Amino acid sequence: MSEEVKVNLEETQDKKKKVKKPKSKARRIIEWVLTGIFIALFGVFAAGQIDGMIHKKDNYGQTISFGFGSFVILTDSMEPDYMTDSAIITYKEGLESVYDRYQKSLTDETIHIDMTFFDIYDVDVKPINHPELNQQTNHSLLTRNVMTHRLREIQVDESKPVGEGRYTFIVSGINTSEHQAQAGQYQAFTEKQYLGVVQANSKVLGGFYRFISSPWGLLVFLLIPAFYLVITSVLDIFSAMKDNEEGDSGGDNNNTPSSLDDLSKEDRERLKKEMLEEMLNKKGEQS
Repeated sequence: MSEEVKVNLEETQDKKKKVKKPKSKARRIIEWVLTGIFIALFGVFAAGQIDGMIHKKDNYGQTISFGFGSFVILTDSMEPDYMTDSAIITYKEGLESVYDRYQKSLTDETIHIDMTFFDIYDVDVKPINHPELNQQTNHSLLTRNVMTHRLREIQVDESKPVGEGRYTFIVSGINTSEHQAQAGQYQAFTEKQYLGVVQANSKVLGGFYRFISSPWGLLVFLLIPAFYLVITSVLDIFSAMKDNEEGDSGGDNNNTPSSLDDLSKEDRERLKKEMLEEMLNKKGEQS
């Protein structure tokens, strides 16, 4: 067999090895959709984090992204509606909207407004419409923290602009049988300390928050991506080794009949002619 024919045969086999089965249209569409969803979620998350950081100083250091915040209930003052260690989602609803809903709640007992605020205990206001709330929290026994309690009353000071103490909210817990919300206990704050109105709560979400906040949870969430990278890397290495082994085994079969089928018509005719000439030369030498 001539060198030219051998070269052509090797090139044909190399091209055959490099040809990979194209991905199906459905698979390509699924990959595009998943990639798009991932990019969109990442973009929203990143934008939310940036927005929360920009406005953190306006929310007493709390992360409020696009008006939404998430907190974990630490006490039993709002049980049974919000169990201890459950998570809540809040939205910083407009003050006028909150006031309108409060006005409706005066005649509709089914309307409840649960507000999250940063209690700094610098508001000394007594309830007007709720005389049963006559024992304000002892400020000296409590620390500055985020609280969530049910709205009982709104007092409006027409002489002050919005944002400077125009609205005063009086709230209290609903679990009056426990020490966290004893009978008559309440808190008062202005729109300066307002962080949002509760939109949803979940015990499962609260457990998830506690888990990822723990050392073990943080370790797990660091190991999962690392484990995924290790597994995919090992699979890629084995795939590359398999391809190399197949390439080595295929290089020893250049003279097989199945390989001849991959040659062009001209190469096959030239190969037949060379083989015929070799046979005639050997026959002449024997005679």
